[in-house]
Amino acid sequence: MKNLLLLLFVLIPSIAFLQPSKDTSSPYFKQRSYPEIKILLIDSTTIFTKKDIPTDKTVALIFFSPDCEHCQHTAKELITKMDSLSNIFMVWNGPSYLPLTDDKAFYEKYHFANYSNIVMGKEVAYYMPVFYRIEITPYVAIYKNGTFFTEFRNSFKASDLIKVLDENYKPEVIEMVNSEDNKKKQRKNK
Repeated sequence: MKNLLLLLFVLIPSIAFLQPSKDTSSPYFKQRSYPEIKILLIDSTTIFTKKDIPTDKTVALIFFSPDCEHCQHTAKELITKMDSLSNIFMVWNGPSYLPLTDDKAFYEKYHFANYSNIVMGKEVAYYMPVFYRIEITPYVAIYKNGTFFTEFRNSFKASDLIKVLDENYKPEVIEMVNSEDNKKKQRKNK
């Protein structure tokens, strides 16, 4: 009985931790535009910022780890569907605590150089994980017309990105905290 109780005390919080974060105090709930990213690209000299993000495409900001099996599986699957994903600009951002050579090996393994809509590197500062409250890789934030559209936490598939390109796709509604609409609603309700 003691072992069962101990198991429950360990297991329940672990399961809760794995659930997607909908922490409305996260910065991306307050700022709908691109975050202030500074990514050192795999050429080890170029710094990629939000100014370099194209405005005419849907953008996927992907946080990954080159040693993550889910990330490897996702990359392998995406490459097989690149014909359907040519209108999504992907920014693959690796963790700052791993050497850039790990990102470069990942980039080469999945032949990302063959696709003009993919850039890869690692952040100069550890900004994205804090901005999006990322708990597990891979994580992707989707932007349309420079505005946050939706996210996929804990994993995503090529089919998820393809759906986002459909004009009729409606993502899960994420209510933005401190937006002007919310402020007006709060004032009306008082």
